[in-house]
Formats: sequence, structure tokens, C-alpha cells
Amino acid sequence: MSTINSLQNTAHFVMQSKGGAGKSVCSALLSQYFIDLLGVDNVMLIDTDPSNKTLGAFSSLNVDKVDVVTRNGAEARVNQSKFDVFINNFVNNQKLMVVDTGSGEFLAISSYLKVNEMPEVLDSMGKGLFIHCPVNFGQSEAETFQTLLMLSNNFKSANIIVWENEYFGEAKTTPDYKKLKNVVGVVRITKKNPDTDEKDFSNMLKNHLTFDDVDNSEDYEMFGFMQKKRITNQQKEIYDQLNAIFTE
Repeated sequence: MSTINSLQNTAHFVMQSKGGAGKSVCSALLSQYFIDLLGVDNVMLIDTDPSNKTLGAFSSLNVDKVDVVTRNGAEARVNQSKFDVFINNFVNNQKLMVVDTGSGEFLAISSYLKVNEMPEVLDSMGKGLFIHCPVNFGQSEAETFQTLLMLSNNFKSANIIVWENEYFGEAKTTPDYKKLKNVVGVVRITKKNPDTDEKDFSNMLKNHLTFDDVDNSEDYEMFGFMQKKRITNQQKEIYDQLNAIFTE
């Protein structure tokens, strides 16, 4: 994936069945990366779980909040008419799309994508599908990796990108993704010093601020020179990994 034109014909779904795994962090980082790379007018941002403080809570990002899942008791189903609106919008425009999905909607949305053969349909229209899946190495390691395996098996023609979130702990052994033939890249959010780098990064995310928001912030107590420098370093670390996947 090395040309801007080909990138502008890709949809990026961020999916994980386990809540609190860092899915919306991945969505926010990914959205900002693509906006910085392609320009804000060439990127569509969708939040399918507007009831929770996820991607749609970042006021500096132009996010369409679309509640695509309807519930009847414990049963959750995709509202096809709402889902089709933003899919059709993506198909009819030369724009990259990032979709932040809720963990509570995982089964409904993944089933809908599979039943409707979404990777194959998009491919027939000259579009590509990427699925970004965060995994953890703490107590939820087994569950998050099970979701990754499920996504890889169910969407064999999609491109899978793994986000290793070390916030809850680091990997005891190096994960082997070779058996998952459709994993095309890995992004690692590395464990940082909890008193400095991690605290600064968390303050940015808790306040739903973008990297640009922090850079322009006049709250010098929370985001002084050193805090901004540490956050910029983390931004570069993430962007360099994404560049290796999408631009090299």
C-alpha cells in the first residue's frame, strides 16, 4: 500500500469484542494519522457507538455518529438502512474511511460484514478493507487474541492490522502472527513510564484531545513544554509504524 490514491479507496474498521482493550484509542490515533497524511477533506470518520465516549467524543475530529445497531432485549442487529448510508457514501467517494465500532456491537457488526461478504463486495468496486484489532497482554490477553483469531478466520480476504496495547502489561513472549496469513502489519503502543509519558498520553486521551489540540494548548500546567515533547515523541513512534505499513 504505497500510493495516496489507493489509500483513499480503503475502509478501516477498528474491532474488538473485549471492552476496555484500547479500541477507541487505536481509532483516534489511526484517524489523526490518516488526516495528517491525506488531508482532512479526504478522510471520513464514523462512530457506530455514539452512546459511549469513543471516537465521537473528540470534538476536534469531524466524526459522523451513526447508531447502526438496534436492540430487542438481548438481541442486537445491524440497522441495514443506517449502515448502508455510510457504506454507499464511501463507495461513491474517493475518501478513506475509519469506522470505530463498539465492543457491545462486535457480534452484530462482524456477522453483518461476513454475511454480506463485505470484503469481496468492496474489492469488486475497487475498494480495500482493513480490520484493525487491538490486543492486550494483561488479564484480557486470551480474550483479545481470540477475537483476533476470529476476525482473521472470518475475513480471509481482508487485511488485518494488529495493535499491541501494552498499557496493561507487556508480552511475555513475542506473538507469532505467521499462521494468520492476512495479518499485514503490527502497531505497538509501548509501555511507558507511568509518571511521565504514560500520564501525559492518558491526560490527552481522557480529555479527548488530538495531538494538534495538545500542541496548541495553553494549559501549561497539564501540557507544558516537556509534556508536549513527550507526547510528540509518542506520536512519532506510532506514525513511524503506520508509515511502514501504508507508505513504504
